[in-house]
Amino acid sequence: MAHKTLPPYRAMLVVDLKDFSGVPAAEQGAVGGRIPDLLHDTFQRMGHGYLWTEAKFPDHTGDGYAMGFRTKHLPILVDSFSSTLQQELADLGRRTGVPQRMRVSLSVGPLTDNSGPRIRDGQGAARIETHRLLDSEPVRDLLTRSNPQVTLVATIISARVYQDVVVGGYSELRADHFVAAPVKVKSYEGNAYLQVPLPSGDLLANGFAPVEPPRAGDPVADSGEHASVRMGNVSGNRGTVIGSSRGPVQTGNGVQVNDSTIHGTVMRDKRSGRK
Repeated sequence: MAHKTLPPYRAMLVVDLKDFSGVPAAEQGAVGGRIPDLLHDTFQRMGHGYLWTEAKFPDHTGDGYAMGFRTKHLPILVDSFSSTLQQELADLGRRTGVPQRMRVSLSVGPLTDNSGPRIRDGQGAARIETHRLLDSEPVRDLLTRSNPQVTLVATIISARVYQDVVVGGYSELRADHFVAAPVKVKSYEGNAYLQVPLPSGDLLANGFAPVEPPRAGDPVADSGEHASVRMGNVSGNRGTVIGSSRGPVQTGNGVQVNDSTIHGTVMRDKRSGRK
């Protein structure tokens, strides 16, 4: 039986503009057309302009861009690409007065690379994975929960990139710079890792992990943040108790507030000073 040839391993990088569908149709060509220049300038700013020239099977997707690289460049891409893209987008926003935000995904695996027609190159499961990661809710959530004037880039990398580059010690970024997140998009399901060069807003308050909605039948009313609020019955009519499902409720006169962020601190009654 003839054996099939395994394609070479390639790093796959894809970027996508947030809210491109909200751009007026007459302006989409100009906005999307700036993406290659933006990426070119990002690699130049990184001090690795040759990567733009060496990029394999480049593909403009209209509201984004995809390209492949030799795997030896993965540490550079993990360490520098997103943080430098953040700087480029900030400069662009200052020049145009219109902040633009992007999602970035990075994966690795066997991809066809025959230096032939583009339609035959860059094909493989790793490319599908990279696009699925880019479209996933966890990385979209990072931009939704952050300040649109501050956090301009959100990144998601595949488990393979995380293990080989970050855990393997080839990256200047360490494991605690990333947060694990389950991903399920269409038929794709797996684990990935989130990273934000410049977090802001709710990301600073509650972290990168996606907020899980309450399950059916759960009496907890989700406040929209990580902390949930549960109302309980209180004896008497001298006060109100507001408690988190994650900690004991402090009782007494006056308004009582409890949450895991208080770390067990008892809120005092403003009127009496008593606990």
